Amino acid sequence: MRSIKWKLIIMYLGLVLIVMIVSGSYILLSLRNIEVEKSRGQLESYAEKIYEQVIEDGDTENFQETLLRTVPNAVGIQGNILDANGNTIASTTVLKEPYPLYTDQAIVAAMNGTSSFSSGKKSTDSFALLKEWMSYAASIKGTDEEVNYIIYTRLDAGDMRTSLDQTTKTIIIAVAISLLLAVIMGYVFAQTLTGPILALTKGAKNMAEGNFEQSLKVRSVDEIGQLTSSFNYMASELTKNMSEIYQEKNRLEILLHNMSDGVISFKKDGELMLANTAATEMLGVDKIEMDFSDFIRTYDINSGVYLDMGNEPSKKVTFPVGKQFINATFTPYYNAAGQIEGLVVVLQDITEQKKLDDMRKEFVANVSHELRTPLTTVKSYTETLMDGAMEDKEIAMEFLGIIDSEADRMAFLVRDLLQLSRFDNKQVHLDMAEIEMNEFLSLTVKQNKIHAEAKRQDLTFEPYREMVVVHGDRDRVGQVVNNIVTNAMKYSLEQASIKIYITEDDTYYKICVKDTGMGIAREDLPRIFERFYRVDKARSRAMGGTGLGLAIAKEIMESHRGRLTAESEYGKGTTMTMWFPKELPLPECKEV
Repeated sequence: MRSIKWKLIIMYLGLVLIVMIVSGSYILLSLRNIEVEKSRGQLESYAEKIYEQVIEDGDTENFQETLLRTVPNAVGIQGNILDANGNTIASTTVLKEPYPLYTDQAIVAAMNGTSSFSSGKKSTDSFALLKEWMSYAASIKGTDEEVNYIIYTRLDAGDMRTSLDQTTKTIIIAVAISLLLAVIMGYVFAQTLTGPILALTKGAKNMAEGNFEQSLKVRSVDEIGQLTSSFNYMASELTKNMSEIYQEKNRLEILLHNMSDGVISFKKDGELMLANTAATEMLGVDKIEMDFSDFIRTYDINSGVYLDMGNEPSKKVTFPVGKQFINATFTPYYNAAGQIEGLVVVLQDITEQKKLDDMRKEFVANVSHELRTPLTTVKSYTETLMDGAMEDKEIAMEFLGIIDSEADRMAFLVRDLLQLSRFDNKQVHLDMAEIEMNEFLSLTVKQNKIHAEAKRQDLTFEPYREMVVVHGDRDRVGQVVNNIVTNAMKYSLEQASIKIYITEDDTYYKICVKDTGMGIAREDLPRIFERFYRVDKARSRAMGGTGLGLAIAKEIMESHRGRLTAESEYGKGTTMTMWFPKELPLPECKEV
């Protein structure tokens, strides 16, 4: 009964059954009434004939004879003449006395002067057979209005009953056939309605499971057909919309997972929704599987960040992850009702930016410090001279020499800063030429030999087995080599060994300067090319350096499409390597 098809069939059968029962009952009642009225007319007509032919002109003693002789016998009808007391005095059923005695309500009514008709009375006939009778009794009155005779006629109702039973059977058979036809037609009718509905239901289930590419056959132009057409249109529109949504989702996923910024999304209850690849890399994990509370607790983010941020548009927090610094922006997102649905966290790796900020701050501090020291010295000695030291020529000359030395130191510092600034702004012109490095390095060693001998250091150069020609600016290359050799001599003790030699690979010629000096600690080695960075600040400043030499040398090598590297072991020495490309470099700097 859960199927609408069987409900329709049962309703259809019920309707047919009710119609057949009502119509059959009406037909049976109508037939019975017709038969009863017909029988009544026959009985009344027969009674009138008995009155006219027997009673009206006859003698009581001759009623029997006259009744049998004059009144024609009707098929199935019996006629009787009774006296006023209900005793039979003549009858068509027997030929002589004793006549049958009848007890019938119609006779009782006739004895009281009223003609009456009755049906359904059962009694025996002349053969002692029990039958159902339809009877009619009419009173015959005299001049004094007293009942003299009663004419009593009766008709066997068995034939009528048989006819009605046959009609009832016929109606029952017709009802059964009608019900059978109703079942067949109801099934066909229900199928025409439920078939498309079942197809629509199956299509809806398939659509719920994600199958939008389907089209149902339209079998009619009625409301069901229109519904099927609407379903097909809806399926095609959903297919198109889902395709657009899927494409947009793919675009967003590709965009999300290829962003340089990390993105993490949490639901309102703190459950993790998504995290892109950049976020996992920044946080140093293979996969993010934590809720919001675990995320806050794991990375110690306790700067008032919470899921329900209210009307706050966003909140920024910086936290460390290992050696990295991550800037996290927490931004809530809302539903159509303006309620917070969750939180999006955008992560940015600001390690390099922080390093640059720190380097810039350190650079400004170093420049200020480097300039403040000579300026303080110049001002102090100048004030001393102005206070009277000018009178003592020897002291005045000594002070002026110190002032001149500090002025030169500031000039060197400003020169180096300007030189670095020009490299930064691509404003340096390189006068490129071929340089034969064996000859060039031999000359460099000769120029620095006297300084090495002064510290009893062994400065040597091992010429390469063949000519080594590099393309570069001779003065700039000389500046780099002299800076490295000078540093090697400065930071090496007496009797140290400083060796210059050349190697090569498929791409580069490598000029190596190896010393046996004090070396550089591992933690300081990555920073020796930073501006103003000194491994031993007090000792380096005492040796007269500005702290910019290696930074300038690195810029010069990079402008030649090469590079400058360092290898060192603390306490055992350092090897500086200048990498010159074998192919002709194309400089991109020019003097302004």
